Amino acid sequence: MSKRFNIHSIPSYVFVDEEGNEIDRIVGYRPPAEYLAEMTRIRNGINTVPDLVRQLQEDPDNADLLVSLAGKVETMSGLQAAMTYWEILFGLESVEPLLHSTAALKMALYHAKENQDPETLVSFINNETNTEVLPKAYDALRNFYRGMKDNAAEADTYRRYVDFMSGVQKETSGLLNGYAWRMTELDLNLENALERINQGIALLAEDEGARDKAQIMDTKGEVLWKLGRIDEAVAVMDECIVLQPEDSYYQEQKTKFQTPS
Repeated sequence: MSKRFNIHSIPSYVFVDEEGNEIDRIVGYRPPAEYLAEMTRIRNGINTVPDLVRQLQEDPDNADLLVSLAGKVETMSGLQAAMTYWEILFGLESVEPLLHSTAALKMALYHAKENQDPETLVSFINNETNTEVLPKAYDALRNFYRGMKDNAAEADTYRRYVDFMSGVQKETSGLLNGYAWRMTELDLNLENALERINQGIALLAEDEGARDKAQIMDTKGEVLWKLGRIDEAVAVMDECIVLQPEDSYYQEQKTKFQTPS
């Protein structure tokens, strides 16, 4: 069932018609009121796939309808199934730049997957100027390399992504933490990872909870340990233990750092 309906996350709720054809889905947890509203919408046939197809037949140049339908079909059946709608959107003469760039990215990603060659994604990133869609492009390219198990290319793309986000002043502690932790898994870009995780710690709000502070500090400790700076890594774990004294994970991390490899 999971393979048939292209399920990638739990919970996922799939709604089918009398013939077993999927008409809509709800992905992820929703609060009860929101979930009930979505259930009611789908039961009433509002903005389901058949309804969007009908609306598009009546208004074939409606960019918003194309985006809604393409996104829904892609979530349900994958990018290939949605390409018809993305290509139509790309070919419209009067469409917002962001939507045009989004369609171009979908096309680049599709061709990269079909050819098992990232060149179309690389070219998109090198030539695209829309800063709103570029983060998605970097993310797509990074995931592409990860799927190919090309660690060096993934690490380089991730670093460039973080550099780009810094350049447009959209870096966050979460982004920097994710980057630094992934570098510890790949054992690459560790000096840069340390610089970035320090920036991430500096970005934490003063009222940030102890749990969140400990999690990002843990990443710094992991980076330091990977760099062979054991005493500093242990000192960071001591700070984490103070922040989260009842969480045994941080004590286990300290023990790991102190144990000769």
